[in-house]
Amino acid sequence: MQEIVCGYAGKPVLENTQSCRCNCPALIRLLRLEDNRWYIAEHREKHNHSLSPNCGETIHWPSHKRIDAYSKDLVKQLKHNIFNLSKIYSIIGSFFGTMEEVPFTKRSLKTLCGKLGPEQADGDVRKTMEVFKELGANNPHFTYRVQADGEGRIKGLMWTNGSNRLQYSFFGDAVMFDTTYRTSLYDMMFGLFVGLNNHFQSVLLAGVLIRDETVESMEWVFSEFLHMMGGGCSENDTNRPN
Repeated sequence: MQEIVCGYAGKPVLENTQSCRCNCPALIRLLRLEDNRWYIAEHREKHNHSLSPNCGETIHWPSHKRIDAYSKDLVKQLKHNIFNLSKIYSIIGSFFGTMEEVPFTKRSLKTLCGKLGPEQADGDVRKTMEVFKELGANNPHFTYRVQADGEGRIKGLMWTNGSNRLQYSFFGDAVMFDTTYRTSLYDMMFGLFVGLNNHFQSVLLAGVLIRDETVESMEWVFSEFLHMMGGGCSENDTNRPN
């Protein structure tokens, strides 16, 4: 037997608490036959409370958190093309006519995107490494550094090329580092090392993605930056120009 009940069914778990539960009797009771088919054995359609008058209210009920298979496939394709959450929700709203007609909440969509993130992460890391290898093949002075956490996930990623390192050799007396924004897909901060040339123009020295701004992460960022620029030598620094 299976019962599909109203969200107001039953009593509050704790007494003296605000709850919508008021023992609503509305339900659909299903029974299963010997050949595993189901049939409706009982249907109570009367509720003992007022009903939500529009979709804008009903989408906040637990029964409307489910996202249909078609919308899931669409979300997966949009995430694959690096659309942010607001843009994805807006595109889905255009399929349903208006944002008010979308049958699930933005929070439900965010939860789905969070589940799809790990599935996409492995592929994106592989693509990033392939791009870096291609850049290294075309520019022998291109180099990068990767910091992994205890579970083997990327915690920090820094890169630079021969032109940037040459700029540092001339204009590396004063260097500024700042994190400009945080990515929405992997929740990593993007930072830049910037110098100033003899024409008072900003010159890019290196880029970095980091998961947090802890002391450990900052120590890794600055020490690896010095290694890449020739101020120190790490064990895997094989691409530093002479």
